[in-house]
Amino acid sequence: MPQSSTKTKSKSSKSFTQVYGGPLIACIDMGTNSFHMIVCQATEEKDHFEIVMKVKESVPFFRRALTAHYIDNSAMSAAIAILRDMKNKANNKGAKHIIAVATSAVREANNGEEVLDKIRQELNIDAKMISGREEARLIYLGVLWSMPNLKGNFSIVDIGGGSTEIIVSDRSNIKYAESYKLGAARLTQRFFRKEYPTEQEIRELHDEIRGVLRPASAAIAEYGFSQLIGTSGTIQTLAKLDRIFNKKTHVDSHGYKLSLTNLEDIVSELEEVFIAGDKLKEVSSDRNRTILAGAIVLLEIMRSLKASNITVCTAALREGIAVDRFLQTGWLKGALEHHQNPRSANVHALLEKYDASVEHAEQVARIASEIFLKTRTYLHNYPDDYMYLLWSSAMLHDVGMFIGRNGHHKHSYYLIKHGGLIGHSEEEVNVIAGIARYHRGSEPKESHEAYNTLLPSQKKMVTDMAAILRLAEALDRSHRQVVQRIEFDFESNSKSKDNKVPISLLIYVKPGESWEPETWALKEKKSLFEKQFQVRLGFEVRVESRSRLSAK
Repeated sequence: MPQSSTKTKSKSSKSFTQVYGGPLIACIDMGTNSFHMIVCQATEEKDHFEIVMKVKESVPFFRRALTAHYIDNSAMSAAIAILRDMKNKANNKGAKHIIAVATSAVREANNGEEVLDKIRQELNIDAKMISGREEARLIYLGVLWSMPNLKGNFSIVDIGGGSTEIIVSDRSNIKYAESYKLGAARLTQRFFRKEYPTEQEIRELHDEIRGVLRPASAAIAEYGFSQLIGTSGTIQTLAKLDRIFNKKTHVDSHGYKLSLTNLEDIVSELEEVFIAGDKLKEVSSDRNRTILAGAIVLLEIMRSLKASNITVCTAALREGIAVDRFLQTGWLKGALEHHQNPRSANVHALLEKYDASVEHAEQVARIASEIFLKTRTYLHNYPDDYMYLLWSSAMLHDVGMFIGRNGHHKHSYYLIKHGGLIGHSEEEVNVIAGIARYHRGSEPKESHEAYNTLLPSQKKMVTDMAAILRLAEALDRSHRQVVQRIEFDFESNSKSKDNKVPISLLIYVKPGESWEPETWALKEKKSLFEKQFQVRLGFEVRVESRSRLSAK
């Protein structure tokens, strides 16, 4: 029988849904300012993990992508060289699984996905791009792991090179999470156009940040919080300056409290120093370029949130990556275990948010999964990872009805793409949205955003999964869940006149139910399936026996 020629177990397939890992892993934060790697060892009791190595490399070449929206060859080559060195160091420590997460610079680059695909192919690193909200979720996990005594509502601020994340949560749930384009490197490039800033540029930066934060401060005020936590290099550097200025260098950075009053003094000092054309000897030359903008961001955040102090947390995104991976692979259990698998929970949350029919969604998802499994080896060789993407698309294919029935498949694409589907990489979200986009309407075309933004290696898979989804959706056209189960008959070796192999779909329906809407829809929707898998699909409806129904 015909089979898909897609090589689904290639190195690049790791970027989809399969979770790899063991007791020893390496986690890399591919930030805009720098790349950070930690190598982590989980305990045999699965109640904790230790960081056995830390590596940091500055990557000023990535900052160019914030304005150019493109990662050029020199930046890509430098990134691959750094990652290759990090991989060698991780391997020398015994880490066989390496996870790399890309944030603002790659996220906003027009060729970001191609860069990650090249990293996967050349280095066999599980590299993926994450949204700002997913970045916030991982930062949150890092804070939970490193600060086990937090209680009640708390807020987290992480100031990176390209973006700033603000979170309000308790130990169980994130209640508010947003990513703002208020990164220290981004704002430095945008406002400080010469080597040293002017007073006017500094005033404009203060005003800009206050304006961006105004809606956030109003939303966060509704939740309230008892403690503000600060992560990232910018905040740690500011805390370091405070300890130096106040002769507290012996005090540990983790848990250190920086007051608003002291921060105001630090910002005033930084503004005077930089306007005068000087630099701080206490800060590295690379950090000197961005520390003023980052300090102003933190100052305006604390003022907007009416926080009198901020507590420094030295764990952040990279630790959150480790927590997430150890939770999903079963190497971390205990207090954080309820955060083990956020993906399916967030699919259901998006379904509920847009008031879609749960019964119809679950029926279509069930049938789509059955088609996937029962045609595998005969029509395709896709691994189980891809069935999760198909399942998610099936669950969410009708969320666009929230906007309107006409063109709802296009609305579904938009809502999935921008719905904050946390727990997923940006690549996974693109694929899920793309499959849902084509559950009806025209076939994929290069002129469609949902198709031309996919990697070449993804296009056939998305079209194949959409073809399966169309069949599944047809089999619940009435929204009455009349189909109990399906089977395929692949016995025939003959071919039709158009050189397609005939196969039969056996549809078992509930007794006493009308199935005309389903059979009519199946005739209308089967063409893409036949085209993709080079088959001629016939079908037969059978009434499921009551004894079998009773047995279930």
